[in-house]
Amino acid sequence: MKVCLISAPTANQFDSRPVGEPEASRIMGELAPVGLLSLAAVLEAKGLHPEVVDLNRIYYNWLQDSNKTDFCAFAGDWFAGRDFDFFGLSTVCSSYPLTLRLAAEIKHAHRNSVVALGGPQASVVDIATLRAFPAIDLVVRGEAEQSLPELVDALTAAGSLAAVPGITFRHQGEATRNPEAPLVADLDALPFPAFHLFPDVRHCRHFPLELGRGCPFACTFCSTNDFFRRKFRLKTPEHMIAEMRRVRETYGIGSFELVHDMFTVDRKRVVAFCEALLESQENFTWGCSARTDCVDEELIELMSRAGCRGIFFGIESGSVRMQKVIDKGLELNDSAERVRSCDKFKINTAVSLMAGFPDETMDDLRATAAFFVDSLRYDHADPQLSILAPLAATPIQKQHKDALVLSDDAADMSYRGWRQEAPDHAMIAGHPEIFSSFYSVPLPHLEREFVRELRDFLLNGMRAFRRLLLGVHQDSGNILEVFRQWREWRQENGADMAGGARTAYYAQSGFPSDFFQFVRQRYIPAASKAPLAITVLLEYEVAVSGRDHESEPVGDEGMNDAENDALLPDSRPQLPQGVRVIQVPADYQEILRRLVQRRPLHDLPARPVTLAIRRTPSGPAEVRQLSPLSAELLGLCEGGLTFKEITAEFQKRKIELPGIPPDRACLVGIEILRQQRLIALASA
Repeated sequence: MKVCLISAPTANQFDSRPVGEPEASRIMGELAPVGLLSLAAVLEAKGLHPEVVDLNRIYYNWLQDSNKTDFCAFAGDWFAGRDFDFFGLSTVCSSYPLTLRLAAEIKHAHRNSVVALGGPQASVVDIATLRAFPAIDLVVRGEAEQSLPELVDALTAAGSLAAVPGITFRHQGEATRNPEAPLVADLDALPFPAFHLFPDVRHCRHFPLELGRGCPFACTFCSTNDFFRRKFRLKTPEHMIAEMRRVRETYGIGSFELVHDMFTVDRKRVVAFCEALLESQENFTWGCSARTDCVDEELIELMSRAGCRGIFFGIESGSVRMQKVIDKGLELNDSAERVRSCDKFKINTAVSLMAGFPDETMDDLRATAAFFVDSLRYDHADPQLSILAPLAATPIQKQHKDALVLSDDAADMSYRGWRQEAPDHAMIAGHPEIFSSFYSVPLPHLEREFVRELRDFLLNGMRAFRRLLLGVHQDSGNILEVFRQWREWRQENGADMAGGARTAYYAQSGFPSDFFQFVRQRYIPAASKAPLAITVLLEYEVAVSGRDHESEPVGDEGMNDAENDALLPDSRPQLPQGVRVIQVPADYQEILRRLVQRRPLHDLPARPVTLAIRRTPSGPAEVRQLSPLSAELLGLCEGGLTFKEITAEFQKRKIELPGIPPDRACLVGIEILRQQRLIALASA
């Protein structure tokens, strides 16, 4: 039997900006469908030769096609020219409408082939899917390492499907569910995933490897238990390290994304894994997911020493009350401490939060917004905020299935992870029981548009003016109230926005400029308790953004910033492009310390200081609070003088350092500024 396994499309990064081939290959490699490749390896062990098709690759190729039509038609034409007996499509909720449309295209082109679905979404809406979409022949539910080979054997022999566990199929015209397939008890026994069938994986920066399966918790919004069930399993440390070595030997990659929703449930096994890594002396780096109540600072320190560089924390709500309502049960002060501990050991943390729960009140939303902004105190924290999607078969979806609301905001679907076309919208509207994740639960205590705009405000504010956002939150004690004031000001000073216009506005450059005006015109004079500190943060963010200043930094044409080039008398030290020097009325570094330590900002003394801000092509701006000597030198370098002229002016101003001649102090100071890339040399 000729088998084709097709990944679910997930690379929504391609829609936000043009992406070249090298970066596209890296993105696709890091999104490698590990579960699908595990199934391919199991089939290979049976002597089959499956083909794995990456829909992200086909989507990327479609984006490069100048004559492109509908993507589904493009992909359908691609599959029409390929002959297989069995097409197995993996599914996730965000792109399930597209997958179903593509399955229909494949079935139309290959009438005699079996078209099957698998993966988390199809597994929980199997009966409804078979009833509504005749192109689908069957669904393989849950973990399929046993059921898929048995299914292939039954299809090859044209035998009965009644004995194949874990599948849903049509029997005498009715959708029929066979009993669940057994879980894979020993994950070490599975063959190494067939990464050789997925060529883009060689371009990874962080190679995906499955670490374990199953979650023993039962949060009301989560669907993990429906797919992997609650049986918690991990691969042994020895097996994982062997797989990591194999990846390094094959692909030369030593950084890993270890796939498991809840790695740290069993502390002893996490310790064993970390100690085994340290003993191996392999110097691998890795990231994982964890609950904040399943780690402590001692364990985080051990994980850091063992190579952990990133942790995904699902906090979900910053409200103590909502933690109980959604059965998450986290102690939020401890959760905040875990984020702080990770920052202490330079572990990047994704702090995942959600809004829009059906029982959520304004007080609950305020607490979640506060937790989001509080996380910005730590440079290694990356808070996230999404609107609750009622995933199929979860307790929340079951409880509210008859009251779900289909948003009229089509752009909001971009937050579901995949762009939807008009046919997808019609499909979603017609089958709420299948596509519940595109709906919203009722919000009796909140205005839906308010919640959505708050999400856009916080996410884009974090990216555009992180420190100012934290500063106004700490100053006001209530970021939700600041948002209310901002929303009123925005409506007074521009068009009131809804739907796609709102989302587009917050993603564009006009939003930061408008917010800076709001802070300057409304917040500081009318609401701020610490106007001096907020003014400093505002001026810093304006400088970093490159807006609202009189002139751009000097260009670097003809400049040479190589550190080893000699500084000659006729050399002209100048500010390179991307460097800006500003004066602020108080100690910027002291403000940052107070923000991190949650200390008051209102009693900050006035003390003018000079900041040098270097914007970088990627990553945060580099900021230096200059000493008086460095500030004086940078001021002279802005005048277009030669080094000889700068030295003479330096001596003329009688700038002295104890025990160091002025000309020597000038030379050393300029060399230090060159090393810091705050000045570059231009020929006379």
